[in-house]
Amino acid sequence: MSLSASARRDPRGLYVGLLGQFVVEVDGAPLRLRGDKRRTVLATLLLRAGHTVPADHLIARVWGAPAGQVNRSALQVHVARVRAIFDDHCGRPLIHGGDGGYRADLEEGESDLLCFRALVAAAGEADSRGDPVRHADLLLRALRLWRSPVLADIASPVLHERDVPPLHEELLRVAEAGCRAALARGDHARAAEHIGPIVADHPERESLIRLQMVALHRSGRPSEALRLYARTRDVLAERLGTDPGRDLQETFHAILRGDLDVDPDRPARVPRQRAEPALTTAPALRPAAPTPLPSATPAELPAAPAVLVGRGAHLAELDRLADPAGPAPGNVLVRGPAGAGSSALALVWAHAVAPHFPDGQVYVNLRRDDGTPRDPTEVLRRLVRSLSGGRNDTEDLSVDESAARARSLLARRRVLMVLDNAASTRQVRPLLPGCPECAAVVTSRYWLTDLLVRDGVRALPVGALPAADAVVLLRSLLREDRCTEAALRRVAHLAGYLPLPLRMAVAWLDTHPSLSGSDLVRRLEGVDPARCGTPTARMAAVLHAGPEEVRHGRGEVPTGRVPPDPSLGDGSFVRLSPG
Repeated sequence: MSLSASARRDPRGLYVGLLGQFVVEVDGAPLRLRGDKRRTVLATLLLRAGHTVPADHLIARVWGAPAGQVNRSALQVHVARVRAIFDDHCGRPLIHGGDGGYRADLEEGESDLLCFRALVAAAGEADSRGDPVRHADLLLRALRLWRSPVLADIASPVLHERDVPPLHEELLRVAEAGCRAALARGDHARAAEHIGPIVADHPERESLIRLQMVALHRSGRPSEALRLYARTRDVLAERLGTDPGRDLQETFHAILRGDLDVDPDRPARVPRQRAEPALTTAPALRPAAPTPLPSATPAELPAAPAVLVGRGAHLAELDRLADPAGPAPGNVLVRGPAGAGSSALALVWAHAVAPHFPDGQVYVNLRRDDGTPRDPTEVLRRLVRSLSGGRNDTEDLSVDESAARARSLLARRRVLMVLDNAASTRQVRPLLPGCPECAAVVTSRYWLTDLLVRDGVRALPVGALPAADAVVLLRSLLREDRCTEAALRRVAHLAGYLPLPLRMAVAWLDTHPSLSGSDLVRRLEGVDPARCGTPTARMAAVLHAGPEEVRHGRGEVPTGRVPPDPSLGDGSFVRLSPG
């Protein structure tokens, strides 16, 4: 049976909008209804069109109190005025009294709610006839009638507490059915488009979110599916104190592994709840999957440099080695000399791929402020606190116990770890994740060959920039008239074409506005190479020399406090000096 013409909206006559803000139109023109109480009476009657609503029921919605003689009389006045308005504009009685209450009579095409239900009924008939195309099409057409939260502009707490939630549940379950039907016929992009706004308004509805993730994945948008999972996980943790349920987690991991659709010759299976109820019953409650330890979602990445010049090939190689979109991303050592920008490269890449690691991004600086390496026990305890929401019960744990606790917290999660400034394999090995879904990027001045040989960590060497890129970096950070081209090239050469001393040169020029690039070149050339043997150390000596003009060319750092106390203090100089 095809859908009757009465279920299609006619611009002539009466039309009532309930699936969003409350709207009443006559012949396409809005009908103004004044007064919150009067609007609540009419909305309550129209929600149950064709059924008698008891007077006590209406009084509770309008006044939020038990019925009494005063509000019964007031209710009769409100109903009489609403009835008169519709008698005048529609030419027929709309509201009828009797059996201790009132009833509003509407045709199917006169209400978006009645149209919605007519379309859903017609979709069910199409499904029973074996017509999946029409079944999906009618359900998605019905969903288009749902505009926003139901009756959001009706001021009645009792109405929103008792009448609206069942209707919301009806709408949500039709949304799920429509999405399944569209996915079953391969209309993935349309399914994602139709339920996207509904998912945004109902971030705790795991069954609907699971279907939206599938639709996004099959539409070629897996990163959006992963970000949706991350947002849902955060909402559930914040509002309910729980993790996503097992079905949602399984869908997430299947997208990561790339095996959500195993057999391309068969219709792809949509994840379903194990006991799926009919559209007319409430969904069964099921407990969330247990987790062995409390967990948190860290987002610890420091800010990355705004400008990263000449490292496009290195970023592409990091993508290849770590494979952030793959089911089992790898661990990578980014190795470069002091000043090569290994840390900046790792952070820029980590920020770019963070959506592929929705369970968190952890950053650990393995070097203290004084330049000495941090002890693995100290770092592991901090890592456990990051992954467990700040729990501070790790003080008595050994290195092995802390490492085991960290691996437990990382299990079945997808976390990116940036381990910066590593000095030895001993520091790094206990921190490497034990599950294949996680990834670690280690930066170091050293090769850490034991990690490469025994732990399968891949290596990405980072060195000086090409000369042209070094000049481009300087030019991008300086005013056009700040330095001549010849001076730029000479500064780049004296900086060893390394990003850190190049940025230090920019800092010197910024803090000496009355001096030129040629002045900087003269100071750099005057540094004693025997005392400052690397470009980074040479640049640090000039930057830190203050008013004493680099101690007469010897390149020494003053022992006392130097105004204006530059950010590269003595400890920083110690860290920057080794080659």
